Amino acid sequence: MTLPLNELVASVERMAKVLAQRETDFARRKQEARRWLKEYADQGPVLRTAAQDVNAAIPTDEPLDAVVPTPPVPDRFTVVGADGSTIPPDRHGAALYYVINIGSLVYRHGSGERPQARSAPFLGYEQKDLFEGTALVAGNLLDVRRDQAEIEHLAERVEEEPKGPTLVLVDGTLLLWVLENLPPEAEGREKKVRRYLGALDRIREKGAAVAGFISRPRHTEVSRLLLLAHLGGDVERVRQAERGRLPLPDRAVFADLPAGARSALFASPNKINQMYASAGHEVWFFYLNVAAEGEEPIVARVEVPVWVARSDDLLSLVHAGVVAQSRIAGGYPYVLARADELAYISGPERQRLQEMVETALLRAGLPPSLSPKAYFKTLTRAGRRW
Repeated sequence: MTLPLNELVASVERMAKVLAQRETDFARRKQEARRWLKEYADQGPVLRTAAQDVNAAIPTDEPLDAVVPTPPVPDRFTVVGADGSTIPPDRHGAALYYVINIGSLVYRHGSGERPQARSAPFLGYEQKDLFEGTALVAGNLLDVRRDQAEIEHLAERVEEEPKGPTLVLVDGTLLLWVLENLPPEAEGREKKVRRYLGALDRIREKGAAVAGFISRPRHTEVSRLLLLAHLGGDVERVRQAERGRLPLPDRAVFADLPAGARSALFASPNKINQMYASAGHEVWFFYLNVAAEGEEPIVARVEVPVWVARSDDLLSLVHAGVVAQSRIAGGYPYVLARADELAYISGPERQRLQEMVETALLRAGLPPSLSPKAYFKTLTRAGRRW
């Protein structure tokens, strides 16, 4: 063991005390925020402009304190979920490549049919796969490609389904927020967003609802909106009030939602959302307590395109479908839990793929060679010394 844990004991103890103090502060502020939610419930329309200036949730037409119970669950409906994982390119490896593996599951509620599982791997090794300009496709660039692969895979699976109520679930946000962190030489944001939205168009054309499910969300946009309301819409006072303290997580504000109930709808203030809005896919969201009656609240954030939010039938399908799915798997949609399992690339699988690559290189007359750094890592991490 190389990590000197004994040297971290004091720091861990101090961290625990800081977190305990923070929870005490959050408990006080949570009650305050819930009071504001009721007090300023009808102030949404006058707060919209200022909300964008402080990256706060943008109110819609629903009262801020709206509570919507679970709609009736259809007797039969289909849920399609997908998730993805990657093996990033390794400059020190025997060959430069990356892998994107998408796992998906089709679950037909009320049919008695066995869920249909699928895994779809992709190996990127050509010049066009590996580079955007001079930037290697890794980190955020690879994350974007994974997200694009997920939504396109979902569109394909939905197009295979017969007509009927269909819910499409994405693990995480619908927004390609990582685009904001891309290097300047990378392929343009607009092109990437258009490609992603093209898949949403295909899902919409099939009449399906689509939603992003975010477990244990850390967003603070609604709590910031409530602070804005309390300070009379004064943007500068909000900035001053937040200086030096952590914003209150929205999930704490909505932890008193009844089992199966959702909050009001809000529009996301994310800058990328402006590009979505121009194509008719502006992302709205709500908070949802997916726990069963009598259980501790499990508050998730659910994101939907505006065309889902404005359709009573599609929004009800998202609401009821997410609750039904989450109660199968104990607070997390079953199709996403299985999709994660199908997408996951284990350590032995990564090692086996590396061996396949090295064998293929040898057959092609290319002796594989690791960099000195990679070579010595293989020795030390295997417990050997030199």
